[in-house]
Amino acid sequence: MSWDFLVWLLSFIIQAALLGVTMYGLITLSDLENDFINPHDASAGVNRWVVPELIAQGSMSVLLLGTGKWIAGPLHALLTAFNVRVWMRQEHRLDVTEVFKQLPREKKIRIFKLVFYLVSFVLIIYRLVESAVNALLTPAGRETAKSLFDDAAATMY
Repeated sequence: MSWDFLVWLLSFIIQAALLGVTMYGLITLSDLENDFINPHDASAGVNRWVVPELIAQGSMSVLLLGTGKWIAGPLHALLTAFNVRVWMRQEHRLDVTEVFKQLPREKKIRIFKLVFYLVSFVLIIYRLVESAVNALLTPAGRETAKSLFDDAAATMY
């Protein structure tokens, strides 16, 4: 099995987890906004997943940059840098007493992350399938598959 396939498979798993955590935070904040949940429970629920999200995002950046993925890696590194900035300013947790003041900003951040993670998820699925197909083909078929993937990628732009 190809290392490239394993890298994209691990990226797929991490990205799916990041999508889930971001969706959970966004749904919790929407529930709080609509008064379906109290501020204490919303803050506790969102804060529980902040550190695992930061660790997963950092791991994703290190994985992609460490394996030479020079398009996806720097994009994830930018989001990791933003997360580090938020961590250093102690803005990474929701405060129960000021949660309604933080709500619009937190929702915007999570919507941006959701869009970023969804686009990244689609690209990772594409690269995962591409690496699986390339790993499973014969050497003669690999050249044909490569030209097909290159032509398909060229028509996307």
